[in-house]
Amino acid sequence: MEKVLKTSKKVMVLCALALTLAGLATAPPASARVAPVSESAATASVVGGTNARGSHYPWQVLITANGKEFCGGVLIHPMIILTAAHCLVDEKGNYYEDLSGVSFRAFAGRTSLGSGGEALDWNVARVDPAYDPDRETHDWGFITLKSAASAPTLKLAGPDERALWKPGRTATVTGFGKLSDGGKGATVLQQLRVPVLANSGCSRYGSIFRKSTMLCAGYRRGGKDSCQGDSGGPLSVAADGGQRRLIGIVSVGNGCAMAGFPGIYARIASPANSARIQMEVRNLESLDSFPSGYTGISVIGSGARPLGCAAAMRRHRQDRQLMEKRKRAVKAARRYGKRSRVKAAKWRLGVAKHRFFESRTTANRACS
Repeated sequence: MEKVLKTSKKVMVLCALALTLAGLATAPPASARVAPVSESAATASVVGGTNARGSHYPWQVLITANGKEFCGGVLIHPMIILTAAHCLVDEKGNYYEDLSGVSFRAFAGRTSLGSGGEALDWNVARVDPAYDPDRETHDWGFITLKSAASAPTLKLAGPDERALWKPGRTATVTGFGKLSDGGKGATVLQQLRVPVLANSGCSRYGSIFRKSTMLCAGYRRGGKDSCQGDSGGPLSVAADGGQRRLIGIVSVGNGCAMAGFPGIYARIASPANSARIQMEVRNLESLDSFPSGYTGISVIGSGARPLGCAAAMRRHRQDRQLMEKRKRAVKAARRYGKRSRVKAAKWRLGVAKHRFFESRTTANRACS
């Protein structure tokens, strides 16, 4: 199983590009999540997802090869797309963009597969120097642009935002990948809510899953997942205040939506990896001589709180105020010396204390 998972992606990508050059129409399916560039332009969608509007995910990037859907990506900087390394190079480190006869393009914020959104001015692709195509570690790379995009960017979750993506939180994966493993797709952007899982959730992958650079997310029971063509696309989480943060990008998997095999995403939000990506962004700004105003940009977020945290804290403060009010009422009743009034005041204080401790537990769970 391990060998199949690790090599089938390479077979699919190389065969897909070869078939494109040959003008053929089909390519073998694979376990990794890159779509054959030779298929119909109507290949799109996350397995088990629902239709989404590009305006809701304006930083979502669609990468095409010769006009056909190929991979996903995410705009993390006005002049940089983050995507999967295996979308950019083959197993020997050769860049697909250097192949003659294949033209790559990128679009941000598309709803429909074949039109709309913002065309991005592709410059050059680079992968993380530590990317290992055999083990799929450090599976991320970058596409720099010749001119800045006008679309909004999405920041990586920062070191102080770990609560946003702890196991049990809900994330959203978006993309234009397959509707089923090796099957047909839809024509619009898809979205799917998936739970972030502990590393043990991907235990059936064995040694393939490497927790330092891989994140497990999805359903153990199967049925819903990212799929071929979604590679490089964003796994993001909602935060209070209408914010979102990027916590992963679609990487590999054993087929799509198979029971026992949730999706594997590049763990780009861990402090070590996000710092590495930030350093690489700095290098790209310098290497490609980004214009003034587009250098020194931080791609890492800070201070965002989990969705629902603010509401839970507000409720807890209200319950604290109510409890203090009930305590004062008990003291006042005791001054009057009427047992019935004291008894009633104590009962109300007991109810207030119960609500206080209950909302404290809820707030702790929501915010940490």
